[in-house]
Amino acid sequence: MSFLITPDHGHALLAGIGQLLPGMDGEVGPPGPDDITADAANPAPVAALLASLQAAHPEAGAHYWGSRGWTLLLWQPVYLAVLAVQLAGCLPALGGISQRRQPCMVLGYRLPDTGLQHGSEAALIASAGAQLQALSQPLLELVNQHVKLHPKMAGRLLADCLLAALLHAQRCDAQLGNPRLLALAPQWLAALAQPDASALMTVALDDGRQRLALERKVCCQHFRRCDGELCSTCPKLKPAARLALLKQELSHDAVTA
Repeated sequence: MSFLITPDHGHALLAGIGQLLPGMDGEVGPPGPDDITADAANPAPVAALLASLQAAHPEAGAHYWGSRGWTLLLWQPVYLAVLAVQLAGCLPALGGISQRRQPCMVLGYRLPDTGLQHGSEAALIASAGAQLQALSQPLLELVNQHVKLHPKMAGRLLADCLLAALLHAQRCDAQLGNPRLLALAPQWLAALAQPDASALMTVALDDGRQRLALERKVCCQHFRRCDGELCSTCPKLKPAARLALLKQELSHDAVTA
């Protein structure tokens, strides 16, 4: 199997992923003093992230602050894992990741220089899922020190993020067709111990093409912001309304791609 990224060391992997997802800049090195980690002994960066969300969107309330903060904390490790496995055939050690905090955003990260794991796709997916579980638990505990996020909701948001990363991998690599992605999705969700927390759905466009989209099972709470609204994939929407919005979005994406 050929891969879109063929790294021979961690630096090359992170550089390749950064090209496929601009802004997600990774480095090999130790954590900075203000970086977010899963270390319970250093809760201040997570507290500062949540405080920035509260200050920017006081009207949105704790449901939004917790959901958004949680997604920001996990999106980079999730995308890193999925893109590394599916596009590079390897996996870095995720447990030591440290992430750069900005107001209302987490963008950029560092990893320890521990080398890359290689193996079969199934073995890498299983390892990635186990590492993401191990990373997410202490981060959820840090979030819950400030706003309460139910574990079931946290799991579903994490699963949504993972499948969104798979969809991004498909946009990067044409070899990841719809049948392939539909087979990979349950493998990744099972490795994450969230087998029924999210799903992919097929959307038939008016020109006959079939596109994949998230079939979320939990709301991200963005609508609670004064400038927010329900997303096209939101489970709060009736199925017909959701499908109409998705067809519009995906048709536009196909034209502008």
